[in-house]
Amino acid sequence: MDAGGKIKKGAGGRKGGGPKKKPVTRSVRAGLQFPVGRIGRYLKKGRYAQRVGTGAPVYLAAVLEYLAAEVLELAGNAARDNKKNRIIPRHVLLAVRNDEELGKLLAGVTIAHGGVLPNINPVLLPKKTEKASKEPKSPSKATNSFLGSDMDAGGKIKKGAGGRKGGGPKKKPVARSVRAGLQFPVGRIGRYLKKGRYSQRVGTGAPVYLAAVLEYLAAEVLELAGNAARDNKKNRIIPRHVLLAVRNDEELGKLLAGVTIAHGGVLPNINPVLLPKKTEKASKEPKSPSKATKSPKKA
Repeated sequence: MDAGGKIKKGAGGRKGGGPKKKPVTRSVRAGLQFPVGRIGRYLKKGRYAQRVGTGAPVYLAAVLEYLAAEVLELAGNAARDNKKNRIIPRHVLLAVRNDEELGKLLAGVTIAHGGVLPNINPVLLPKKTEKASKEPKSPSKATNSFLGSDMDAGGKIKKGAGGRKGGGPKKKPVARSVRAGLQFPVGRIGRYLKKGRYSQRVGTGAPVYLAAVLEYLAAEVLELAGNAARDNKKNRIIPRHVLLAVRNDEELGKLLAGVTIAHGGVLPNINPVLLPKKTEKASKEPKSPSKATKSPKKA
């Protein structure tokens, strides 16, 4: 109230002077984590339609939040299966490809740095050999080795550079091929890509992807060549069988149309008109009974 006892009014005749209410976001109203207001701005800015309803960004935010929660849950399970505490793109790829519905939804999507899922015929995989279990060391040797590695003469624990604890067992280095689940050497292919100067820069996922493609092609060719060898009753694959496998397959024939396989021979393509016609041989007359039956032996 002013000096005359009148109540103050705000602009436009509103009652002023009261406590202002804290603004509530549309995401909080809808009970969502994804930003409804930002998604609404993107829908209007993108010009996907002339008009955008008020419920459209809320619905879209809810769908996106559900999909994100589903993918993160499956990726977390994949990380737990691989004994990791951090989700990486590889785990996201495994989560998407191993789920039927998400696999259909994201069939044509490439996940960066996710690697590949090799599809190798189990026949071509190396057989696992059972290693003899090692005998445990005696307690005295184990204690001496521990004291000798981690403690010095004064009984103090040794530390490595930078204050790290030293003397512990070093982790065995894991090859990039093993990490990606491939047989082809990822590191060597990466070196060839860098050495060949095919581009100024080579991404970390490029050799993995190329190794997976080469491994798939090799497995496909070997499978067809093995079938050709089996058809020819051979136990060893020779270049001739590889040639037959490539030329008799439509896709491989197109891919390797201009490739010459050494010692593969040729595939004759003769016009059927020029081939000799098969003549029906006259059926032989049966021999007479007198000639057919032998005379009995003399006693």
